Amino acid sequence: MNILQVSPPKAGSFWLHTILKNILEHKNLSVTSYIQQQPVFERLKQKRLSFKEQAGVDMLDIEEEGNFSRVSSIFREKISDMAEYSSRATLAWTHSTYCSKTPEVFQHFQKKVIVVRDPRDRALSAARFAFTSYMQEHYPSPYSSPDEFLDAEYERLLEQWVWFYGNYLLHQKELDLHFIFYERLLKDFQKELNDLLDYLQLSLTASEKTEIEEAVSFSSMKEKSPRHLQKGKRRKWVDQLSEDQKKLAAEKAGFLMDLFGYPLSQPQQDTLPCFPKNVPEARLLERLQYINWRELYSKPEKASG
Repeated sequence: MNILQVSPPKAGSFWLHTILKNILEHKNLSVTSYIQQQPVFERLKQKRLSFKEQAGVDMLDIEEEGNFSRVSSIFREKISDMAEYSSRATLAWTHSTYCSKTPEVFQHFQKKVIVVRDPRDRALSAARFAFTSYMQEHYPSPYSSPDEFLDAEYERLLEQWVWFYGNYLLHQKELDLHFIFYERLLKDFQKELNDLLDYLQLSLTASEKTEIEEAVSFSSMKEKSPRHLQKGKRRKWVDQLSEDQKKLAAEKAGFLMDLFGYPLSQPQQDTLPCFPKNVPEARLLERLQYINWRELYSKPEKASG
């Protein structure tokens, strides 16, 4: 089995990658890597990146002009044969938004999993992460503080969230894409894990599931990757965003947030997002047509992978 995981930066990508890797290892399924088989890997793995094993992760950039194997900001090389790449990359990871090449690339992977996180919490996480030592070295920010970053980039991050998840939602069926939610992993891990296992057509014992939950808990992962992980919480936006910022999120991303079940204002109850029973494709497509995605991505996003 080979799996492609999909997400924008700071949406729970590292967490999902660790969960998927643990599942494959518990099933004794082969976990192989394309980048680790390249001559350049010996040099790359000596670099101090965001987390210990980052140089060995198969990060895949999917773009109109081609597909690229990438390691942070230190290596990027065009992939000449996607069939060969996908046969070596058991667990690939992409931050790429949907484009005309996406269906062609996705067909090379048996399973595709996308992780969704509240756009307000994701923006707060991105602002903080931009000022870690890793990001300052590999993706230096032009801003002087997380607050300045958020003030300048917040609206763009919201619209990127709509473009990213809106397009993948529209094409979910044809891509055979399984949605998993960051907030549900925090609140009801075993239920979200069971749904993921059903999609992967794999089974684990109750004790194996407990072992995975413990292995991927925030405290365990934080100890192993302190440079990459921060708080591991949800609904930070309630206390940390201004009223104007909350209103802007509802204005720019409210339609899709509501579709996923994210509250537009401070929730009175502890509600969790979920995959929508019905997707109003015409309305969603209309909303996406108002977004100039090329302008949104004209500045390189401060990527985490």
